[in-house]
Amino acid sequence: MKVLIAGGGVGGLALARGLAGSGHEVRVFEQAPELRTGGAAVTIFSNGAAALAGLGAPLAGFGGRLDRLRFDIADGRTVVTADLTVPARRIGFPVTSVPRDRLVRHLAQGVPVEFSREIVDVEVHPGGVVAIDATGGRHEADVVAGADGHRSAVRRAVLDPAPAAENEWTTWQGLTPVLPELVDGTTGVCVVGDAGLVGLLPSGDGLLMWWFDVHRPLGDSPAAELAARFAGYGPLVQGLLRQIRDQDLESFRHVTHRIPDQWGRGGATLLGDAAHAFPPTQAQGANQALEDAWLLSRALRGDTADLPGALRRYEALRARRVRKVSRRAASEQTNKPLPPLVRTLTRLMPPTLIGRAYAAQLRGISSVLNDETA
Repeated sequence: MKVLIAGGGVGGLALARGLAGSGHEVRVFEQAPELRTGGAAVTIFSNGAAALAGLGAPLAGFGGRLDRLRFDIADGRTVVTADLTVPARRIGFPVTSVPRDRLVRHLAQGVPVEFSREIVDVEVHPGGVVAIDATGGRHEADVVAGADGHRSAVRRAVLDPAPAAENEWTTWQGLTPVLPELVDGTTGVCVVGDAGLVGLLPSGDGLLMWWFDVHRPLGDSPAAELAARFAGYGPLVQGLLRQIRDQDLESFRHVTHRIPDQWGRGGATLLGDAAHAFPPTQAQGANQALEDAWLLSRALRGDTADLPGALRRYEALRARRVRKVSRRAASEQTNKPLPPLVRTLTRLMPPTLIGRAYAAQLRGISSVLNDETA
């Protein structure tokens, strides 16, 4: 078959790797003039690592292994620690924070990417699919897989013209050599308070992935504004704020898609953010895209006598799984500070009791970790 993949990000490249050696003619169209390697780092949980191995692209030892994820409150006290070795032992793959540029280049090895090719429309016909690029060029294929992000032109054409809905949250992130007391270890830290959430993850090669989830926009001097907003947070966050500069920061708004059971028509389908964009609060965006790519590659390697039926089965299976993750992420629950009553009680309670009171805030992440074996 001719398989055209719109989008050369994590999901599109992973699908192309999964189809390597399948006998299909695979083309990846990427609208950028080169690989898109921005975006700091991504957390590859055990489910994403297992999918990468199944796609023939196992992580090759780069990035920073995470054995624990610690949650602190703004005064510096630890309230909950998640043991990430539990899902790692269950599934057979550790949790890793991976610089996005390393992951993208890893996935792109041997993949035929055609750059400066933007798909703007798709036509579904009884005998195949036609993808139309920005120059008016028409490209016939048996399958078009839209991996072109939450602004997906493939989604608009074959599923839903409505854009992903923005909410009031924005992430400001970076990947720099800071806080050596963290980068040389295997513990990630999240700090929650009234200003929002700060995340700190060792990502290998002396680099720390850090981010600030904020629910009000920043102005023209984001580093200074972050320093002012998060001034009351503990010594780790203060050490970070003293070192970051405006040029270190990237931002993206949090968005959410409606996730139906069916993601396409005929020989057209979706994967990754094109199908199910949701906020990053569960750190599952890339992982769910990798799961999509693994299952779709299996569907396209199997009996495709009924190709639309195979694609609809892939979509129905993935929709059930990813909808649960999306609901948890869209609540933004893990970004929210302690409720006022609990915050008052923390002055009197030992950390173990604070953790029990605060555990409800983290139930979403725990559920994702426990569900990974699905």
